Amino acid sequence: MSHCPSATLNEVCAFQNGGTPSKAIPRYFTGDIPWITGADLVGPVARSARSFITEEAITSSATNKVPAGTVLLVTRTSVGKVAIAGTELCFSQDITALLPDSAKLDAGYLVHFLRTKEEHFSRYARGATIKGITRQVVADLVIPLPPLQEQRRIAAILDQAETLRTQRRTALALLDSLTQSLFLDMFGDPVANPKGWPKVPLTQTCASPDDIRCGPFGTQLLRSEFKTEGVPLWGIKNVNAKFEIPTHEFVDEQTANRLSHYSIEPLDIVMTRKGTVGNCAVYPTSFPSGVMHSDLLRLRVSSKVCLSTFLSHQLHHSQDVERQLTLISGGAVMPGINVSRLKELLVFLPPLPLQQTFATRIASIEALKDTHRRALAALDALFASLQQRAFAGAL
Repeated sequence: MSHCPSATLNEVCAFQNGGTPSKAIPRYFTGDIPWITGADLVGPVARSARSFITEEAITSSATNKVPAGTVLLVTRTSVGKVAIAGTELCFSQDITALLPDSAKLDAGYLVHFLRTKEEHFSRYARGATIKGITRQVVADLVIPLPPLQEQRRIAAILDQAETLRTQRRTALALLDSLTQSLFLDMFGDPVANPKGWPKVPLTQTCASPDDIRCGPFGTQLLRSEFKTEGVPLWGIKNVNAKFEIPTHEFVDEQTANRLSHYSIEPLDIVMTRKGTVGNCAVYPTSFPSGVMHSDLLRLRVSSKVCLSTFLSHQLHHSQDVERQLTLISGGAVMPGINVSRLKELLVFLPPLPLQQTFATRIASIEALKDTHRRALAALDALFASLQQRAFAGAL
């Protein structure tokens, strides 16, 4: 926006800090004034709070009350989250309030400007345990100032694009819920097992007990053997993302052959055994053979007995399985699944034709999810482009 004026935020905004009333005085939290922290900023507008305080709490602490329409920026912990206050409220020290000069700066326009500065805030965040940025980092930002009508037009365009992105995310979340509902409708609650399905040890879903194993340990796979291309090497973050995040670690064919006992093949169920213990995903049929890290487990089920889609869903969502995994995961500091005990984990096993019906329906849902994911990716790219153009005078 080289053809319009600009100013620092310090010149066009008033700033207010937040604070926390003493938790040692319970009556401070018996009022009706919303008091929020950074964790309460979960959308573009801050309307709900988990805590409510009294006027006495405000006068006895560093918190401040700000009107609806105030821009709220998280400057400690989850640095960079931003929203507009949907009502009069108070806030913690994790948040800095910006009250724009309404004659010069539109609040919605300011929100979108601040969202483009997440990397800037991350770069300037300091702190050993709790990361934060100073007010000065925010105050020194230079914002383009086209006429207010133009600012509102830009904010409206970006709001519309963000609404479309939110709708896609909501659709994906609903499809995830549909998957769970379908499982419960077809098979019943795994804890109560109202349909009386037989329960079997996990090994009985495989052709051999050795089809359940963890990844290579210690010197079996050294970091010096990692390559930039070749046979893919998969870890926890890939499983947590259902293999939607690509790996950047590989091994050569010779190493992969040596580690063939630790291979991952299409339709294998891959489970995390460290960190986020028990998360699992089916290895996609479109992927080449891979190798797993030591923090993963592989279950190679027999298609004559059980289908990967059915078993993976049961392992990932069943509260009964979750209870059993908790019992077999040792280690107070870093829990990990004991493979021998995992083989004894009990799962219920409905008839194969019913599993197939479930898998077919899940495939239809996954196809819909893929459509929404592609649309969301396109909207994300569009939104990033609109943001860049909006503050460069090209929108």
